[in-house]
Amino acid sequence: MSIIILDESVANKIAAGEVVERPASVVKELVENAIDAEAGRITVEIEEGGRKLMRISDDGIGMSREDAVLALQRHATSKIRTAEDLQAIGTLGFRGEALPSIAAVSHLKLVTRRRDATEGVELTAEGGVISDLRAVGAPPGTEVSVAHLFYNTPARLKFLRRDSTEVAAIAEVMNAFALAHHLLSLRLTNNGREVFHRPASTEFSAAVASLLGRATLERLIPLELRLPFMAVKGYVSRPEESRASRAQQRLYVNRRHIRSRLLTHALEDAYGSLLPGGRFPMAVVLVEIDPQLVDVNVHPTKAEVRFSREAEVHSAVRRAVAEALAGAHLSREGVLSVAGPRELGAAGPGPAPQPSSFAIPSIPPAPTQQWSQAGLPIDASSGLPLVPVGQLRTTFILAEGPEGLLVVDQHRAHERITYERLLQEQDGAPIATQGLVSPATIELSHREAAVLEEHLDTLARLGFEIEEFGPNAFAIRSVPALLARDDPAQLLRDLIEDLAALPHGPQPASAEASAGKPELPRERALRTMACHAAIKAGQTLGLDEMTRLLGELRDTANPYACPHGDPILMTISNFELARKFNR
Repeated sequence: MSIIILDESVANKIAAGEVVERPASVVKELVENAIDAEAGRITVEIEEGGRKLMRISDDGIGMSREDAVLALQRHATSKIRTAEDLQAIGTLGFRGEALPSIAAVSHLKLVTRRRDATEGVELTAEGGVISDLRAVGAPPGTEVSVAHLFYNTPARLKFLRRDSTEVAAIAEVMNAFALAHHLLSLRLTNNGREVFHRPASTEFSAAVASLLGRATLERLIPLELRLPFMAVKGYVSRPEESRASRAQQRLYVNRRHIRSRLLTHALEDAYGSLLPGGRFPMAVVLVEIDPQLVDVNVHPTKAEVRFSREAEVHSAVRRAVAEALAGAHLSREGVLSVAGPRELGAAGPGPAPQPSSFAIPSIPPAPTQQWSQAGLPIDASSGLPLVPVGQLRTTFILAEGPEGLLVVDQHRAHERITYERLLQEQDGAPIATQGLVSPATIELSHREAAVLEEHLDTLARLGFEIEEFGPNAFAIRSVPALLARDDPAQLLRDLIEDLAALPHGPQPASAEASAGKPELPRERALRTMACHAAIKAGQTLGLDEMTRLLGELRDTANPYACPHGDPILMTISNFELARKFNR
C-alpha cells in the first residue's frame, strides 16, 4: 500500500478528535482562550446540552480582522513565537489547534472587536472553511458560537450522552475554572436557564465555598507551603470525609486544571494509614511553580504536565498536606504513637480494633461443588469444617483445614456473601427497605446530580427512595434494610461515584462477569452496597462469628474472589509447613 498525504479536511478532523471529545471539550478550550485574552467576565450559553449550540462570550482584548482569519488556521497562536517559548509557557491555551479543530466539526461563528477599534468583525465557517467575513458593530471582546457539533462526523455524534449528562460535564469544567480563577465572573445557561453563576471574588475560600458549600468548607483543612521555586495552597478533607473515588480531587499547576499521578501520590501518601483501603481524600490543591520547571506540552488537551524536578515537587506537596493534617492533630505519625510499638516486619499500623457488630446473612446452600482453586480439596458435600484458630491484625481469619492453613480476608469474604444474597433478592422479591426516621438531605455537584438522575430507577429497585429537594439537592427517605446502619449520604455519594465510572454503552466485563458480558448499573451498585454492608478490616470477631462466616463463604458460588475481583483467601499447605520446619 502506497503512502499518501491526507487531504487537509481529513487531517483537521483527526486533529479535532484529539482536542474535541464532547461539548465540554469545546467549552474548556474556548474559556481558556478567553482567560488568556484578559477577560474579566465570561458567559457560556448552551442549548440541548451543547449539541445544538454553544456560545462563549467574553470582555477580553478581542481580535483584529486579520487575527480572526488566522485564528482558524492550524498552528496559529498569539502565545508562542520561538521554540524557546515552549520552555516557559504561562498561558492556558497555546497549541494553536483548538479553534480550527472545533471549526472542522461544527458550524462556527466568531464575532470580535478589539478594545481600541471602532468596529468589529464577524466570521462564519462550516467544516473549517470560511464562508463569510464582514465588518459589524460589536462590543469589545469575543463571542464564539459553535452550532451542530459533529454534524459531519456522525460516528462521534452518537457517543454523546443525554443532555443532562453533557450539561453536567460542562458545569464541572466551569467549576474547575471558578476554583483556579476566582477573580473572574463566570456564568453558564442551558436553554435559557441559569445553571451556574460564580461572581468574581477576591478570596479563594469564597470560590471553594461556592462550589462545595460553606458547610463542607468548614470541615476541610487549609494548607499552604511556600518554597523558593514553588508554592502550594488549597484544602484537604479529614479522613472521615473521604470518598470512594478520586473524583473530588482537583489539582492545578499554574492555574491549569490537570491530572497528575505524581501529585495524586504525594497527596494520598501524606495520609498514610489515616485512610482505609479504597477510600480517597477530597482535595483542592493549587501548585504555583516556575514555568521553566514544568512542561505543559505533553498532552493534546493540556490535561497532563511533566516536572523537571519531580522528587522536589512530590516532597513539597506531601509536606504541605502532612503539615496541614498535623496542624489539625491528624497525622500518620500520631496514629503510630497512639497505636503503640509495631511488631517487627509488620506492614504498617492497622485500623483501631472495633467491636463485632454484624450479622452474617443466611443464604441457601450453593450446589455441591469442588473447591479446586488454590489447592483446596474442600468438598461442600463432605461437611468437612474449616476450624478458625484466630485473627491476624483483626483483618484476616486464620483457619485450619484438612490440607493446611487458610488465611481469609474477613471483609472480602463477607462482601462476597452479602453480594450473592443481594443478587438472589434482586432475582426474586424486591430488596427489603428501611425508612429513615428523618430524611437525610444531600447536596451534590452538577455532575453528581446528573448521574443520580440518570440512575434513579435502578436505585429505586435496589431499595432507595430519593426525592428532589432543591437545585442539585436530594432527600433520602429510605435505604436497603441491610444498609440501615450506614451513613445514607455517604452511601449515596459512593454509589454515585461508582455509577459515574460506567462508560456510555456496554462495558467490558468485570471479574464478576464472564468474558464479553457488559456490566450493568445494577451490578455496579450491588457491588458498592455489598462493600458498605460487609464487616471491615480492624473489626474484632469471636470464634463463633468466624465459624459462621467461613461456613457461609463455603456455600457461595465463588468463594475465591470478592465482587471486585480481589482474592479472598490463600492457603499454606501442610506439606509447605512441614518443609519450612524441616519435618
